[in-house]
Amino acid sequence: MQQLMKLSMIIFICFLQLLSCNKKKYGDVIFWQKTGSGFGITNVTINEHKADITEEYNLDPGCGASGVAVFTNLEEGVYNYTAFDGAQSWSGMVAISEGCVSIELN
Repeated sequence: MQQLMKLSMIIFICFLQLLSCNKKKYGDVIFWQKTGSGFGITNVTINEHKADITEEYNLDPGCGASGVAVFTNLEEGVYNYTAFDGAQSWSGMVAISEGCVSIELN
């Protein structure tokens, strides 16, 4: 009986420790441009990862749209980005949290 009580206590303590673990959070970001912007293909970079904007939209296309620059599974935090279309450049910071952030380059 005493061993069963000790085992139950150990299992309970392990369970509490698992609950208190700080799990990393991840999110996504997309970059897009408006129809008629005239920017053409735009190369976007975050932390040495590159993606291209190849389509334009009238309104925010939302995450999952084709032709937007997509960066997925970024650990929660603040990231610097740069973008260049051959003539114009952009740079800034984006805060990533769980979910998806949409940024228009204009």
